[in-house]
Amino acid sequence: MLINPSIRKFVWGVSFLVALFVNFPIIFLNLPRITKSNLAIADVTLQLLLCFVYSMALIHFLYRSSHANITKSKQYTYAFLIFLGFVLILSAVNISIIQLSPMTTSTVVVRGVLIALIDYFFSRFLTETDRKNEVLLENEQLKQENLMNQLSALKNQLNPHFLFNSLNTLSWLINEDKAKSQLYLQKLSQVLRYSLSMQEQTMVNLKDELILMDNYIFLLQMRFGENLKITQKLEGKEKFRIPPHSLQLLIENAIKHNVISSNSPLKITIKIKPDEEIIIVSNTIHTKANSAGTGIGLVNLSERFRLLVGREIEILQDKAFTVILPLIP
Repeated sequence: MLINPSIRKFVWGVSFLVALFVNFPIIFLNLPRITKSNLAIADVTLQLLLCFVYSMALIHFLYRSSHANITKSKQYTYAFLIFLGFVLILSAVNISIIQLSPMTTSTVVVRGVLIALIDYFFSRFLTETDRKNEVLLENEQLKQENLMNQLSALKNQLNPHFLFNSLNTLSWLINEDKAKSQLYLQKLSQVLRYSLSMQEQTMVNLKDELILMDNYIFLLQMRFGENLKITQKLEGKEKFRIPPHSLQLLIENAIKHNVISSNSPLKITIKIKPDEEIIIVSNTIHTKANSAGTGIGLVNLSERFRLLVGREIEILQDKAFTVILPLIP
C-alpha cells in the first residue's frame, strides 16, 4: 500500500528532519571547514542524503508491511536488511570518498539504529491514523445507511396515509357525482405520478412541491367547495427546497382534525418568509369530536426534517394551529 499523496510531503519533511537530527554533530564539526573545503561540503551532503534516503525507504517499508499480510519475522528481516544496506553503503562512502577511518562505522551504526527507532514510531503513527480514518469512514457510511433506512421507513408510513384518504374521497365522489369523480381521478393520477417520481428523492424544489399542493387542493375543494378556504403567499418559492409531501401532510392533518361546514369553514394560510427561510402553514381550529389521533403524522414529519435539515418543525397552538417548516436554500 502506497502512502497517501496528501501526506507524502509530510513524510519527506520528517525524513529530512531526522537526517538533520542524527547528523547534527557532523554538521557542527564541519561548519568551520565548509567554506574552505570541498571535501567538508561533500561529507555533509552525502551524510544527509544517504540518511534521508534510508529514512524514506524504511518508513515506506514499515508502512506498507503494516497493511500487508507479512509476518513479524519477515518484517524484522527485511527491516534489518535495509538497515544493513544503509550501514554498508554509508561506511563505504566514508572510507572511499570522504577518506575517514574504518572506526567511524560505529557512528554509522548508531545513526542507523536511531533513525530506525524514529521511523518505527512515525510509521506506527501513520498506521494508527489510517485506521482511525477507516473507522470514521465506516461510521459515516453506517450513519448514512441508517439515515436512508429511517427516511425510507418514514416515507412508507406517509404514503399509505395519503392514499387511504384519497381513495376515501374518490369513493365518496363516485357516489355523489360521477362527472366530478372523473375529473378528481385525473387530478389524483397527477398527484400519484408526482408521488412515485419523488419516491427516491429526499429533497425536492419547493416550486414542484407547491404544484403538487395545488393539485391536491383542487381535489379537496371539489369535495368541500367554499367550506375550505386556502390562502397562499408564496414569494420566493424558486429559492428553496423541502422534503416531498411536507405541505400535503399538513393540509391532510388540518382536514382530519377539524370540522368543515358552512357554519365552520376551515381556513388554511400558507406563507413563505424568504428572509427567515421558513414556510408557515396555519389553520383555524374547529376540532372534531373524538379526533385526537395518534399524532404520528407530525412526529414523522418532524423526524424527517431533523434527519435531512438538522432542524425540527415548530408547532404553535393558540387561536390557530400553526406549523413552521424550515426551508433549504
